[in-house]
Amino acid sequence: MKKLWFKRLLYAFVLVLLIVIGIFIWADNELNRVLGESTEVVDVSSIIKQSKTIHIKNVNILSEDCSGFIKNQDVMLKDGVIIQIGKSQFQDSNTEIIDGTNKFLIPGLVDSHVHLKESKNDLLLYLANGVTYVREMAGSPLILEWRKSIQKKGVGPRMFIASPPIFSERGLMGYYYSWTRHSINYATKEDAEKAMKEISEQGYDAIKMYGFVNPEMFKTTIQTAKKYHIPVIGHIPLVNLETFYTSGQVEVAHIEEITIKTIDDFGKSIAKNPKEYLQFLKVRSVDIAKKLKENNISVTSTVWLCESFADQRFDLKSKLAAIELKYVNPKIIEGTPLYKLGWLPGKNGYEYDGKDNPEARKLSLTFWKIYVEAIHIMTKALVDNKVTIMAGTDANVATVVPGFSLHAELESLSKSGMTNTQAIYATTVAPGNWMKKKTGKIKIGYNSDLVLLTKNPLEDIKNTKAIEYVFFDKYMINKIQIKTILKAIEKANNENRSIKIDEYL
Repeated sequence: MKKLWFKRLLYAFVLVLLIVIGIFIWADNELNRVLGESTEVVDVSSIIKQSKTIHIKNVNILSEDCSGFIKNQDVMLKDGVIIQIGKSQFQDSNTEIIDGTNKFLIPGLVDSHVHLKESKNDLLLYLANGVTYVREMAGSPLILEWRKSIQKKGVGPRMFIASPPIFSERGLMGYYYSWTRHSINYATKEDAEKAMKEISEQGYDAIKMYGFVNPEMFKTTIQTAKKYHIPVIGHIPLVNLETFYTSGQVEVAHIEEITIKTIDDFGKSIAKNPKEYLQFLKVRSVDIAKKLKENNISVTSTVWLCESFADQRFDLKSKLAAIELKYVNPKIIEGTPLYKLGWLPGKNGYEYDGKDNPEARKLSLTFWKIYVEAIHIMTKALVDNKVTIMAGTDANVATVVPGFSLHAELESLSKSGMTNTQAIYATTVAPGNWMKKKTGKIKIGYNSDLVLLTKNPLEDIKNTKAIEYVFFDKYMINKIQIKTILKAIEKANNENRSIKIDEYL
């Protein structure tokens, strides 16, 4: 009898173990599937060819401070570098000549906050939109490999790559976040030292701080990163602003991060006290901006995403119809049953769930409207106090389409109080200077990261979308090639869809 009981217990244990293993394998597959790797990568080798020397003739070039255009200039590019600027430059029979008459040459755009995940076609979406440099804000070994491939002879934007996000959970929760968020997790100085050494050896450009890091590990991260000469950027962790200003973190990844701290400081419902909060913020935002400037802390924008929250929550279908949804990796927008991080109805974490009462819905709508107004007030304070702002989008977060979203972000910055000059500076010169890279200016010796426009973006910021040519490294693509590339991406996406999106197009 005892033997039979033991066998049954053993069988039950094995069955439970198999079920647990099966659930783990399924969950792990889901977590990887939504990164987008399964979508076929578009082959552009027959579309994009190298050009050793390119001569752009008689073009208007953007000044280094982005304040105006210098008329009727010739720009010579060779082996991926700007070698001459002026008039009537020498050329040989191998030179590719581009007529720039009545056109406008600007530096290649930089999106300072993207998430490539494992969606490699996004690299082409950036180039198609004139984005020749991206800052990946949650890197991985795969993204590091992509960068190496591009540097050798590949096609794609240049990349600044931050580490996977830092967490400070202990025990099982630490393992959980490392698995589900692809994060780096440590809770002791010794483990922080090991992690930082590995981050440095792998070749990441920065440490990505996350918002849930406790004060002790935040301080430890800053101190350890200094030893390895790696900047710490990202979210504001679990410290107040006064502590943060002098912490040593050199950048905040969202204007939203700062604004949320003011809501915490206000201490009351902003939906129930909107006028009082906004008045409080107008005073507080100036003080915050001055402290950020004083401590040389830069801020990345992501304003458009915040503006989208109310629409995603209360009018999601219309929002999806207003963006370039067909170019987004289908596995990213379709999401997973594990969590609501997709883009579509029923999959979108921002979407209103319909469970609360009409009064709660009204308060929620008021909250998001005030939230957006607060983001605009904070942005204006940063601009007025000359804090370094870099245009970033948080691409691949719900409704933020890689490449296309940067143009929407520039419009949002313009509406938030930036001049067109300041907005273009925020996506060219500012990130180039911050990264200490030869990009963001039309200048001899700088990389040939350039965009030729048919309309003047200083007259209307929407004109950054009037793209005739994009130049990057030793390559260039024209508007016809861009259409071909976009069509190929759309086809690859359609072949990998599980959910139709026709009603949103």
